[in-house]
Amino acid sequence: MQLAGTRESWEQDLLAAVLSVSRDGLASHRSAARLWGFRSVDPDIELSIRYPRKASAAGAIVHSIRDLELSDRTEISGIPVTTPERTICDLGLIFPETEVHRILLHAIATGLVLPRDLWSMRQRTSKQGRNGTGVLERVLAYLPSQTAFAESGLELLFAELCERFNIESPVAQLPVRVFGRDFRLDFAWVTDRVFVEIDGAAFHSSPAQIANDGGRQNLLVQAGWTPLRFTYADLTERPGFCARLINSTRGSVPTLEPMRYQTGDKS
Repeated sequence: MQLAGTRESWEQDLLAAVLSVSRDGLASHRSAARLWGFRSVDPDIELSIRYPRKASAAGAIVHSIRDLELSDRTEISGIPVTTPERTICDLGLIFPETEVHRILLHAIATGLVLPRDLWSMRQRTSKQGRNGTGVLERVLAYLPSQTAFAESGLELLFAELCERFNIESPVAQLPVRVFGRDFRLDFAWVTDRVFVEIDGAAFHSSPAQIANDGGRQNLLVQAGWTPLRFTYADLTERPGFCARLINSTRGSVPTLEPMRYQTGDKS
């Protein structure tokens, strides 16, 4: 219910349209992209319902889709909407590859999707012969080779940065033991003994975590490792700077023999 005197919003119009088409109607395509924060410039109201149902809503585009499943449904602020994975797949029908690629990277970097879930979506929807899966498959193929080892969207962005600037692929999630303690490094060039940590706000913002990161890094430095730390802003706004810093740091340290584990003591 809308209060008297309040101004209608795009979200209110969207919810009204969803509720008007059917109980299983969903915001989708451009509308879903806007709800998920993939795009902010689309005023369209776009909906999806399960084929063979047909429906219409004033001022809305309604898609009747054969392969729409219950697993494709979620909610944002009470509005039924397609999942991020389904949304990206659908956007392959209406946007060029470059835009879908940008949206894909954004969704991975912000933790909304995982590459493996997108591959699953692509495999499921391709059985219906839908055109958008071809775009999704090609965009997924652009992802860096270390996608499977990245544990977060930020780590995936870093792996892509290395490929983009022709930086030798680092070892992902390298286990190391220094001074009797076991650590895992996000990325490392073992022979150079240089490692990279990717800082995400969700995991590196509390005072306790900052103190833990600092103590961990100090031990690694004492054991002969050279650290580099990057944030989301670094990777997305200053990728060239990150690449130059990596190359200059790797070039300024002595090359060591490859070792499975680098240790700071003999224990």
